[in-house]
Amino acid sequence: MKLLGFADPSREAPQRPIEAPHLHTEGLLTVALQGGPVYLDGKPVATPAPAIAAAYQSRGVAFLSRLTGRFALAVADRAAGRVLLALDRMGMERLTYARLDNGLVFSSSAEAVSRYPGVAAPLRLQSIFDYLLLHMIPAPHTVYRGVSKLRPGTVAVLENGTLRVERYWQPRFATNGAANFEDLRQELHESLKAAVADCEPGETSGAFLSGGLDSSTVVGVLSRVALRPPRTFSIGFGVQEFNEIEYARIASRRFNAVAHEYDVTADDVVDAFERIAAAYDEPFGNSSAIPTYYCARIAAQHGITHMLAGDGGDELFAGNERYARQKIFEAYWRLPQGLRKGLIQPMVSVIDPESRIMPARKLRSYVDQASIPMPERLESWNYMYRIDLGGMLEPAFRAAIDTRAPLATMAEVYAQAPSNQLVHRMLFYDWHYTLSDNDLRKVGTMCELAGVRVSYPMLDPRVIDLSLRVPLNLMARGLQLRTFYKRAMQGFLPDEILNKKKHGFGLPFGVWLKTHPRLRDLIYALLNGLKGRGIVRPEFLDDLVKQHQDGHPGYYGYAIWDLAMLEAWLEAHTGNGPVH
Repeated sequence: MKLLGFADPSREAPQRPIEAPHLHTEGLLTVALQGGPVYLDGKPVATPAPAIAAAYQSRGVAFLSRLTGRFALAVADRAAGRVLLALDRMGMERLTYARLDNGLVFSSSAEAVSRYPGVAAPLRLQSIFDYLLLHMIPAPHTVYRGVSKLRPGTVAVLENGTLRVERYWQPRFATNGAANFEDLRQELHESLKAAVADCEPGETSGAFLSGGLDSSTVVGVLSRVALRPPRTFSIGFGVQEFNEIEYARIASRRFNAVAHEYDVTADDVVDAFERIAAAYDEPFGNSSAIPTYYCARIAAQHGITHMLAGDGGDELFAGNERYARQKIFEAYWRLPQGLRKGLIQPMVSVIDPESRIMPARKLRSYVDQASIPMPERLESWNYMYRIDLGGMLEPAFRAAIDTRAPLATMAEVYAQAPSNQLVHRMLFYDWHYTLSDNDLRKVGTMCELAGVRVSYPMLDPRVIDLSLRVPLNLMARGLQLRTFYKRAMQGFLPDEILNKKKHGFGLPFGVWLKTHPRLRDLIYALLNGLKGRGIVRPEFLDDLVKQHQDGHPGYYGYAIWDLAMLEAWLEAHTGNGPVH
């Protein structure tokens, strides 16, 4: 059961039914909740809806400062004439809503809100462009006009006919300074143990295991908490540069896991592509949904009903490569403005970006990228960011959207970070764009499609709070990543995993698209279908296919994946014909 309903703050209005996994009504007060575990004042709550009702009655909206854990929450207080919607601090759950008369329609699904009686929301063209640029649609917008979604750590309150959306939680990052490493290390291990225990792993629980720091940590802690060999599930690809399976085997041996492996093939992509597109309530382009789905499906076939995932560690403990890379670019901004604009930029502008003189070409590339402000600079590698949009988009669609709008929204989130430190601001940004709107949507939806539920112990409130207290000089020293975390895990995780390079969960889609006829037929048919939508020029799609055939399979393959996934989603959710 998913969260779904309509809440009217009027005392006189008849109460409409609300669907929710946790539901509690006392007179004119209704609390509806999805998610868990949930904590009040740091203590786990066995029956969250009644406990939240009591906390709300005691402190009103301010009770949210006491609430942590995983939740999408609706409170309808008809006595006070108020409706409240709130999302957990990291956006592990999802909550969308729309105004209707004097109330709010809300659901964990944007599509469910769009189809609610009286809403009938059409597609939002701007969001389709946002998807093309960012491979997903970031909050607060959805693909449906008039339907919004909450950002992590925010609350929407409808009261006296006015809807306000605001943050109820703001992190407090530690600055550089003295800290007792041993105390933090011990607290990290204790917090992770409590986090895994609160996931209540049982005989039908298992864990994703990629062989990275976080999934290996979760498996190791699970082996101690459950007092039985953990059951792990790992994915390979049969393409060496995309394989990380050997590191998963190292972790399995260290923690005596009952390990299961599966090699995803191009045929698997064909078989699951359209099913995966249809599973999302909005267009979603993260290609690692494929291995995530097959990993969860194999687990389900082995009797697993509950999976533990390692998502969140990189975004709490500074593990993404861009955290180090952007430090290099930010050094350029520390130069005097007169030197940058009066000397360096004019000098570099005369260098051919394709110069055969490598040092000159690298200097031009560095200055060009460094000159882009954060966080827009994070998209400088993106094919959709670099392309001529006039040659890509159909004129009518181009005229209906603002190509700078998603970049402005990115900058808005980045500016909200309560710190002037680069790494802190990137962490805060990634909680929204990398976790809530991307990785957590991917894992949660694919586990649901496979028929298993998923827990995220790395995003336990105790682990989050600890991460905020790790000073930057311990967190990520210089250009090193996850300095504190790796040091804290020495002796627990195998050295090979602590010292390995960042890999990720990539899919060799671009390589397979060049060599696999079934996959090529499916994708090209979807691209042909997209030609009639009035979004992308047909000649652009033809040229993109040629560039992929002649050029780098991965770079152009990502763009083709996103476009084909968009068409598959449109076919599943809107039928055929132009998009208006």
